[in-house]
Amino acid sequence: MMVVGGLVAARARSEELREASQAEAQVAKNRLLQSQIHPHVLFNALNGLAELVHKDARAAETAIRHLSDLLRRILVASEHMRLPLGEERMIVADYLALESIRLGNRLRITWEWDEDLDSIEVPPLLFQPLVENAIKHGIAPSIPGGDLILRARAKDGAIFLEVWNSGQPFPINGVSSGIGIGVKNLRSRLALHFGGGARLSIGPSGQGTLACIRFEATQVEFSHEPAAGPGS
Repeated sequence: MMVVGGLVAARARSEELREASQAEAQVAKNRLLQSQIHPHVLFNALNGLAELVHKDARAAETAIRHLSDLLRRILVASEHMRLPLGEERMIVADYLALESIRLGNRLRITWEWDEDLDSIEVPPLLFQPLVENAIKHGIAPSIPGGDLILRARAKDGAIFLEVWNSGQPFPINGVSSGIGIGVKNLRSRLALHFGGGARLSIGPSGQGTLACIRFEATQVEFSHEPAAGPGS
């Protein structure tokens, strides 16, 4: 009996070590993927600032303050596996403040955001890469600019995070050649956190392009932290 008990205890311990090892590997992979996003966001933001320095020094000064806020939020986000969706909304708001200075009235933003979803826990920087992609490949190349609609909604037991833009039309042969590290990285992180329970789609919608993340509401938890709005 003592031998059997020892074998059972050893097996249980081995199982615990295996689970701990898998958890540590998941954390390490998540941090690696997130670390790829941070310099990418900074690089693009600095490129936008470089344009402003020559055109409007005062606007560049304001943009630097927004960039400081954006980087502070991203650094905080990098320390967490998941954060309230409201924090993601703040990151996007800071990013859009930068882009609005650069693009002026060529960028027209509409929020269709269910604030009741701000407290759900999601991996950081899920939404920002889609917003960046819409501006970079859709609105910025278009001479008149375009409209950007940002949505967070729940329907039929699923959560939808959507970015629609009316700028440069969606290429007939897809956007695989235009998708950068942000979207590729996002697909990897969705698979890491949600397995096959999440889907990212990018394609034509109406007179524009829609990027959509969908995952089951049962796959997320609600945070007890109060979520702030874009103006906070």
